[in-house]
Amino acid sequence: KEEELIEIAKAYVSNPTPDSLSPDFIFRGPVIGPLNKADFVNTLKSVAARDKSGFADAFPDLQPNTFGFSIDVVEPNRVWYFVRPRGTFTGPFDHPTEGRIEPTDAKYIAPPEARSVIIDPDTGLVKYNSVGYITDRFTGDTTKGKGAVFGMYQVMGQDLDDTPGSLKMTFLQKLTSILPESLGIPKSYSKKRRITRLVER
Repeated sequence: KEEELIEIAKAYVSNPTPDSLSPDFIFRGPVIGPLNKADFVNTLKSVAARDKSGFADAFPDLQPNTFGFSIDVVEPNRVWYFVRPRGTFTGPFDHPTEGRIEPTDAKYIAPPEARSVIIDPDTGLVKYNSVGYITDRFTGDTTKGKGAVFGMYQVMGQDLDDTPGSLKMTFLQKLTSILPESLGIPKSYSKKRRITRLVER
């Protein structure tokens, strides 16, 4: 069973499609989230729209360098893994609010980061995904110790505060939650009424 869960986790990490997500899926990081399935999928679409340049365009040589898949000793359906991303900012990026950011050829060297997924043993679908938990900020990175998309933004010259509880980040998150979805600005969290009880875990 453990091997099967790890294979499911690997498949999801390499290709996180909506079909691999449970209806009650929750995405969360130290600052971002909780995001439910619909908001998570829409966020992915907003940063990868056909008429915009997203992270894949900005860092075409991106390598996540995923390793260390293992089963949690307390939560048997939770798979932990690590990433140490590397890439180069060689393509344009269309920021959702700042407009186009031109490439600088800056190196994206991220610190080691712990991530996890919780898998529904009955359906094999992913119920929960956590990202962004840095395990060592002193490895010679170029992101000022930031993980996930915050590290990529840092390399592109966007110094976002990824401190949990940051008043500035809290304000920006609340602002994105009330702006019209037609603007295509990614959500930082889902409204409470749209979150399942999983988030209370």
